[in-house]
Amino acid sequence: MKQQLHNYDNVTAHNVIKQLMLKGEKLNIGFFTDINYHSCVWIEARTIKAFKYIVFPSNLQWLLTYITTGEIEDIEANPTGIGVEEEYIQDAQMYMLKMFVECKAPIQFTPLSLDRSQYITAIAPYEYGKVIFKVKRTNELLKYLRDKNAVI
Repeated sequence: MKQQLHNYDNVTAHNVIKQLMLKGEKLNIGFFTDINYHSCVWIEARTIKAFKYIVFPSNLQWLLTYITTGEIEDIEANPTGIGVEEEYIQDAQMYMLKMFVECKAPIQFTPLSLDRSQYITAIAPYEYGKVIFKVKRTNELLKYLRDKNAVI
């Protein structure tokens, strides 16, 4: 692993998420890369404001399984990242948007004609939550999305 988690209590964040899941809360999730180059999500729900959770492949899968199926089992989730070789991803949000597009996930883009900002915004809605994307609008990204037949 690049460095330890710089004293960030990811285990407590994991436990809060588990409590939200046990209550059946719908989770709003967004991706980002923190200043220490960890891939992270911000998570919020109706009863709690957004907080950071550092993700690794196993705990990311745990989150995505919950929002799609409601399954809360976290036996494979690894909130500490111990023993995980972390891959550096410069822009976690862009990386995940492309992963969702490649997997043909149900993504609803804000039409470009309605969004006058410098960003492309989208939501991937699921029964137990949603993933929110807001990525910098570039010609390269627009071409990629159009090539993948995304309705933007």
